[in-house]
Amino acid sequence: MGNVIYALPDVGASGLLSALASGWQVTGIWTLQSGSPFTVNLGTDVANIGTGPAQRPNVSCDPNVGGDGTAQQWFNTNCFSLPAAFTFGNSGRNTVLAPGYADVDLGVQRIIRLSQGAQLQLRWEVFNLLNRVNFDMLNRTAFTANFGRIFSAQPARQMQGGIRLMF
Repeated sequence: MGNVIYALPDVGASGLLSALASGWQVTGIWTLQSGSPFTVNLGTDVANIGTGPAQRPNVSCDPNVGGDGTAQQWFNTNCFSLPAAFTFGNSGRNTVLAPGYADVDLGVQRIIRLSQGAQLQLRWEVFNLLNRVNFDMLNRTAFTANFGRIFSAQPARQMQGGIRLMF
């Protein structure tokens, strides 16, 4: 994560152009996160232990390799198999990586000084400037119809403007 604030240089001209083009600031925030690890669970009681802790399937390969990396199949679901009856699967905890997160937010603002110490702030902000799709968590219950699929994402690009009077 990082951020920056940059004051744009004033325009050398005089008059109306200088009044409109001077005093602006640009702000930016960028966030980069790797995907969180998660555990694939079974939706049934194969080990016959009743309700309680989630049971895990068997795994035969690295599920993070060979998947499409799309919302239809984020990871390789073919790596998992159902354990034999009355046994536990060999899949470990937190072995699959969820989608990462990357975001750039941008803001442009100007403060206009008014009389008696009052100030007027004009602000325009853009969230998810690059309009990147940031997927939410996926279906991690093995052998269900939607196993490995993603059905939601964080919001697309959003913009907002604001005016604030400070006195």
